[in-house]
Amino acid sequence: MMEQTVHTTLTKTSCFHCGEPFVDEVIQFQEKEFCCQGCKNVYELLNDHELGTYYTCDVNPGISPSHQNFDYLNKPAFRDKLIQFSNQEISKVSFNLPSIHCRSCLYLLENLHKLHAGIVKTQLNFGKKDLSIWFKEKEISLGELASLLAKIGYEPLLSDESEGKEKKKRHTQQTQLFIKLGVAGFCAGNIMLFSFPEYLGIEDGSLKNLFGYLNLVLGSVALFYSGSDYFKNIWAHLKLKKITIEMPILLGVMVGYSRSVYEILSHTGAGYMDSVSGLLFFLLVGKWFQQKSFDFLSFERKYTSYFPLVITKIIHGSEETAPLSDIKVGDRLRIRNEEIIPADSILMKGQSNMDYSFVTGESEWVPIQSGNLIYAGGKHHGEMIEIEVKKDLQQSHLTQLWEQQAFKDPSFKMENWENFANQVGVYFTIGLISLATIVAAYWIQVDPSKWQNSVVSILVIACPCALAISYPFALGHGVRWLSKFQLYVKDIQALERMSQVDTLVFDKTGTLTLAKSEVPKSYLHRSVSDEELDLLYSLSVQSTHPLSRRLCSYTQSLGTRNLLPISSFKEIPGKGLEARWGDLTIKLGSAKFLGIAYHSPQDFYSSESQLFIQIGEETLGYWDFPWENREGVEFMLRKLQHQYDVYLVSGDKASHATSLKDWFTEEDHMRFECSPMEKMEFIRELQSQGKKVMMVGDGLNDAGALQQAHVGIAVSDDHLHFTPASDAILQGRSLRRLPEYLQFSKKAITLIKMSFLLSLVYNAIGLSFAVQGNLSPLIAAILMPVNSISMLIIATWGMNMYGRTLKTN
Repeated sequence: MMEQTVHTTLTKTSCFHCGEPFVDEVIQFQEKEFCCQGCKNVYELLNDHELGTYYTCDVNPGISPSHQNFDYLNKPAFRDKLIQFSNQEISKVSFNLPSIHCRSCLYLLENLHKLHAGIVKTQLNFGKKDLSIWFKEKEISLGELASLLAKIGYEPLLSDESEGKEKKKRHTQQTQLFIKLGVAGFCAGNIMLFSFPEYLGIEDGSLKNLFGYLNLVLGSVALFYSGSDYFKNIWAHLKLKKITIEMPILLGVMVGYSRSVYEILSHTGAGYMDSVSGLLFFLLVGKWFQQKSFDFLSFERKYTSYFPLVITKIIHGSEETAPLSDIKVGDRLRIRNEEIIPADSILMKGQSNMDYSFVTGESEWVPIQSGNLIYAGGKHHGEMIEIEVKKDLQQSHLTQLWEQQAFKDPSFKMENWENFANQVGVYFTIGLISLATIVAAYWIQVDPSKWQNSVVSILVIACPCALAISYPFALGHGVRWLSKFQLYVKDIQALERMSQVDTLVFDKTGTLTLAKSEVPKSYLHRSVSDEELDLLYSLSVQSTHPLSRRLCSYTQSLGTRNLLPISSFKEIPGKGLEARWGDLTIKLGSAKFLGIAYHSPQDFYSSESQLFIQIGEETLGYWDFPWENREGVEFMLRKLQHQYDVYLVSGDKASHATSLKDWFTEEDHMRFECSPMEKMEFIRELQSQGKKVMMVGDGLNDAGALQQAHVGIAVSDDHLHFTPASDAILQGRSLRRLPEYLQFSKKAITLIKMSFLLSLVYNAIGLSFAVQGNLSPLIAAILMPVNSISMLIIATWGMNMYGRTLKTN
């Protein structure tokens, strides 16, 4: 089999396996084109094991593979937590695989046993993205099993113990809701069955009374068990002196229930238990659908989520892998290149270039010498070092971010914000009770025989259950549609808050701008030898500056590089790098830093990306690594500025964003060199002016601002990794469609308001008869669920129609 790498213009635009667009090269294999060696290897693996059907289920179904090593899972401390069952032959484990997305995933994971004989069988829960695997540990270890999944593109998402408990708690709550939904449906169905004598006009008194008592029992179970959350929520809000949409709903239900109890016990009627239980069933269906729309995503993140699950301890001179939770003051840890410091520590051995960008937002590195303090959250670059822990994980410098209100109480956004349904509920409740009181007072004086029926009919028919049902269904469908276009919204309240936004704040690096690894333009006077490439690699690998990282990646792409023992390394912020290798001095950076009289005919946008090279006394010229803005970002900003106040806030220096300054015409709409605290304070400053702020950023340094904002959207090119706490996650390539998504959220709220107005017209017609005492409570009880079902249909149809407009744009 022959394969070749092509560096010329491509005839196709995307990889056969993963569907990602090609950048600079394409690997051709068996007349198919792949974006990288990893995708090609996965194709070979599936093809060799006769799993080619994987590619027929969906177009470009694959995910770029990961090569992460999971050998640490074989340690007893991790194995014992993950293994759910084990005997002498077979063990069972469940992994959460966030990258599951289509029918091809289902096909491949259900046939995982064909890839390794040690896998007995698999069972996939597609909705929760959980894969249960039965396997033989004698033939394939737990670590090898996780690595196999990562190799084919389904890297397991492993969380710490506390996150596992939170997930289990949410699962328990969902199970309880499902049980209550089932009980309400059971009661509603059987009450309708037992009400047939009444429906058919059967006059058998004993049979009618028996079925009435059965209906009373079933109705009571439906109300006080399935509807128990309504009682709890209303009581909690009453203690806070708040009125929500649930109050008039429960009031209408309780009136219908009370009248039913009276009629059944006094043998004066059959009551309306079927309508009461049926309404509760539909309300719970709405809640269930709301959860179902987004329960496959988990947005809650603790600061430990950004750390590795395992650390390397040094005990009696030897390495030992241990869970992150086992860190104690005084422990000696070994940290390798690009690992994150888990706790405030003292550097005991080696030297480090510490990258605090996740914490401070500033990309400049900090040189650390032996004996210096290192703060948690920093990423180490350089040789392997040894540190001694000085503070517990919970007391580290990094936790100061989480000491803010936004992190202490993640529900703080809800405390000072009421959704549309609850805002309407206040006025609706007051108006409804006032109307019922006036009608009662009138009929007591005019015709006392009518006041009771009139009041009951008013409270039942005017119940705002239509709004309570259309609200979660409409926004639930909205969440589902947006997820199809790579905007994963946390909950329906976040989607509603999106519609209220009037101000947008963008981070720069990783959000508006994107540094891709690509072949630079060469302006060198001569070719560079392999030894010189090793020198450039050894120098650039020491720095965390974006240009240095890109040069490091480029030199590696030209062949296997050797790390040479350079000395006297130093980096001058905003200028360049310098080091010595033997008698040679190597410099990388700007023309001014190298002492070159160079005047670029190009604009700053291009010259900012030029990296000059000097080895010894010889200046070789420069490579040009052009900075890239995300596709369509300029058009997106221009479009947003017509409707919103748009700001730029960044931890980088102002000189790094010259190309963006033309897009922000007002100087006070741009802020640079901002720390995470300053970003959060800027959001608070805007909010104090009455603005509804959306923050769009990425990285831990934006986490506080994302939480503080009215809506926080985390932009991620890989939503499976490093997603800070936020209200939504947006894949980077879809950022240009943000104006469409905001418009979609406004349409969703407009649809809810329209359905509510239609419901008011519907209710007004019924109320015109009810206030006259001409409407039977039985007819009112029938009209109430009919109204709810019609609003449900409108919400579903309307959101699907809007969703299809997203698809065609």
